[in-house]
Amino acid sequence: MKNALAYEWLRARSLRSTWLLLAAAGTLQFVSGLYWGLKRDLGDLDAFTSAFGLVDRLGALLVAAIGVAAFGLDHQHGTLATTRLVLRSPVRIVAARALVTAGLGLLGGVLMVVLTAAGVLTGGGALPAGAGAAGKAAGGVLVLTVLSGLAGVALGGLLRHTGLAVGVFAVWTFVAETTLSALTGVPVSELPFSGTALFAPPGTAVFAALVVLALGAATFTLARRDG
Repeated sequence: MKNALAYEWLRARSLRSTWLLLAAAGTLQFVSGLYWGLKRDLGDLDAFTSAFGLVDRLGALLVAAIGVAAFGLDHQHGTLATTRLVLRSPVRIVAARALVTAGLGLLGGVLMVVLTAAGVLTGGGALPAGAGAAGKAAGGVLVLTVLSGLAGVALGGLLRHTGLAVGVFAVWTFVAETTLSALTGVPVSELPFSGTALFAPPGTAVFAALVVLALGAATFTLARRDG
């Protein structure tokens, strides 16, 4: 497994898109933090937690694209056979890609939180005095980016197309969940992506379960379809 992790880490870090996507996610959060930090009429709101919301979901989409690329580019450039030859086991391939992407997702989440705080302070705003709301917002971002990256790995393995997989993830997160909540009355906190963004246990548990199932399906597919 050590060799599989080293192989996957080499692949991920050698892609310019990996670092561009992480930088873009962090930059978006810095701009959002700066915007809210410049505001002086927030009332009961605070700039730090307000800077998350739509922007952190865009950041999570960018991190998901890193996960999608783990398989999507292999299929796009016809290099999956080389990966299979080197790593052999489908379980080892998926596990290595999941672990490396989870690490990059965590890095992206930390970058987003830190740059949000930096943006708020640059704009002259103040960080929350208490750790409650701020910690919940930061925790939601970290879990969201990690699970989004893993979901990207699974979608890339199942759909075998980078653009399609990213599109499916985007439609689900920005359209389908909102529509589902409006039509069925399911609380937002129980939806996988939205609930995780709110750091709500029900939604986070659903998202984690879906990710595990999807990664299992990607492993099975890799063994049967691409063997």
